[in-house]
Amino acid sequence: MNPKSICAGIATFLSVRTGNPELLKAQFAALSRLIPLMYFILVADAWVLAGTFIHRAPLWLTLYASLLLTAICLSRLVVWWKKRNVALTVETAFAELRRANRVAAALTVVFPAWAFALFSYGDALEQSHVAFFLVISILGTMFCLIHLRSAALIVAAVAGSAFVVFFASTGQPVFIGMAVNVVFVIGASVVVVLIQNRDFVRMVNASIAARSKEQAQNRLLRMIDDMPVAVMTVEPDTLKINYVNETSKRLVRRIEHLLPIKADDLPGTCIDVFHRHPQHQRRILGDPANLPHNARISLGPEVIDLKVSAVTDTDGTYIGPMLTWALVTKEAESERRIFQMAHYDILTGLPNRITFHEELDKRLGTPGNRVGLLFVDLDGFKLVNDTRGHRIGDILLTQVASRLRATCNSPATVVGRLGGDEFAVLVPHDNAEEAALLAARVVAFLSEPYDLDYDRSIQITASVGIALAPLHGEDGETLLSRADIALHVAKTAGKGEFRMFQPEMEARIQERMRLEARLQATLKSEEGLFVFYQSIIGIDSGTVTAREALVRWYHPERGWISPGEFVPVAEQSGLIDQLGGFVLNTACRDAARWTDGARVAVNISASQIGKGTLVPSILAALEASGLPPERLEIEVTETALLYDERDTTAELQQLRKLGVRVALDDFGTGYSSLAHLRAFPFDKIKIDGSFVRDAVDRPDCAAVVQVVASLGKRLGVTTVAEGVETQAHLDRVREEGCTEVQGYLFGRLKPDERDAPLVEELNRRAREAATA
Repeated sequence: MNPKSICAGIATFLSVRTGNPELLKAQFAALSRLIPLMYFILVADAWVLAGTFIHRAPLWLTLYASLLLTAICLSRLVVWWKKRNVALTVETAFAELRRANRVAAALTVVFPAWAFALFSYGDALEQSHVAFFLVISILGTMFCLIHLRSAALIVAAVAGSAFVVFFASTGQPVFIGMAVNVVFVIGASVVVVLIQNRDFVRMVNASIAARSKEQAQNRLLRMIDDMPVAVMTVEPDTLKINYVNETSKRLVRRIEHLLPIKADDLPGTCIDVFHRHPQHQRRILGDPANLPHNARISLGPEVIDLKVSAVTDTDGTYIGPMLTWALVTKEAESERRIFQMAHYDILTGLPNRITFHEELDKRLGTPGNRVGLLFVDLDGFKLVNDTRGHRIGDILLTQVASRLRATCNSPATVVGRLGGDEFAVLVPHDNAEEAALLAARVVAFLSEPYDLDYDRSIQITASVGIALAPLHGEDGETLLSRADIALHVAKTAGKGEFRMFQPEMEARIQERMRLEARLQATLKSEEGLFVFYQSIIGIDSGTVTAREALVRWYHPERGWISPGEFVPVAEQSGLIDQLGGFVLNTACRDAARWTDGARVAVNISASQIGKGTLVPSILAALEASGLPPERLEIEVTETALLYDERDTTAELQQLRKLGVRVALDDFGTGYSSLAHLRAFPFDKIKIDGSFVRDAVDRPDCAAVVQVVASLGKRLGVTTVAEGVETQAHLDRVREEGCTEVQGYLFGRLKPDERDAPLVEELNRRAREAATA
């Protein structure tokens, strides 16, 4: 190696290290205690040696030299003594340690040189005393400087080397042997110094680390104390609380009346005070494998949210559980309300659609489970809601829910509200007879009158569709769909009925969907759609006063399809506006070509009125055809007046102002009310054909015809008797005072002359297909 590098390495090894400020302070503190001892050893040994040579060597070399050495040592001792109470900085410690290095080097030169100077004045025994003095001084100085490795090694290197060289050069076998022994002793001492110095450095570093850790822990505890989160720690063996932060104490003071202990007494108390039955909590807290753990604890009316985590040491050793907790009574109540709102119907308190579906899927997901489903729909609820108001509607729904709970109260039976006036009942069996009996009870109970207010009562009915699992389906969606199909069939059967799902019902529904798709396609092309007309005759004049426009549909595959089949489909599917628009536009165009000036009567569905679209569509049809408004009659049923009566009446008033006549169709059926005649001044009242046909044989039906005819005469309104098929029918309605008649006696439905050839061709094809 390069000699310069070696020298530089030795110099670094023998210098004071600056990388650890805390170590510098510790070294200075240790030296402050041992350096006075070192100077004592040196001075005492020096005076003893001087006393040995006092009569042999000159006084300046014995007495005066000893005084000088003593003065030097005392001066350095005073310097160290003065610095013992001075605030120590890193810079001060570093400067003093470097000075200690230099002083040690000087002492290792001065004291041996003085001893070597005395050597020549003594005999063999006194010379041995010099050797003894030097060894004791060297070893004493090294061990007193043991915490400053550089200084101790300087003493060993300089003084030890001088001793060995000096005594080895005497040529005396005894002194040479002593020199060899000193080499080993000093070498061993150097090893001891290095080991002790290493351990001292480790001890200081460990102390620094421990102090730093303690400071960090103290800072952490202060931070935890000031945290807004309540924190407690617990001894793992005894489960006694050993730390409680201030937030915990404040929270405990709020619930002290619920606990057998005060907040300030928590440290040292077992965690059991928070639990009425603490065994479960003990098992969790006693085993770190169970952590982390979250729990909600009810303490009287209060709710505590508890989170427990495991606290471990740096080596992973389990120290104990740490508990963070909070009073969440209000939050728990809010969560309960949110859960209630999310899973239960607000109005009735029944499980809502989501919860009911989850329960249905859960039961169907259990192998071998059998369930029954009743789909309940109220008949006429929309009418009540629209005519009596939503408040009354809500009261009615609440009472329906109460009745369903009372009727369907068997174990494991679930009643839910799916939305609007739709309810569902889930029963824990697939017994068809029991399900049918329950459905019958539901229909009967829900059909009894409801007391809605102090002076109001109402009566509605309910329809029920039944599906059973696994017979009718093995998943919730299929079961609900088939129960809905059965419900639809029950409503079609006359309402206030129940039906069990049958496979052919689904076929009918599918056929209805196919019919809807065909109708939609036909409305786009308008091929196969026709408007037929039936005359309305004035009884006195015998002339045609008007013709009623009625839609007919011919399909290439099915032939002529009855209006009773496709018109309801159009109403339910939202296609009625397109269908009604086709009839209106066609009727206006056809009537504009009639030479007799008769009016054309067009039926308007209840779903076409009240939306604000009827008046613009009629204006467009009149303008496109050129038909005068007074030659157009709009026929509406009483049902149309029951929904959104204000909007409906407003639209009819607009039509009257335009000159369009308005007729009330099928009067005497459904929801007949004289209030409708008072609410709107109709131009014509059409008496339903069922009364006309029975008026010949039944006095009650004849009385109805008479009353309506008399009412029309008093109001100045034309009355039309529908369904006049025989001379006896005509005689009766003439006798009762009707103004106009309509029926097969005066002619069947006929297409417009423009469509007549095509209709005849289609009829021929239909006859051929029927005979083929």
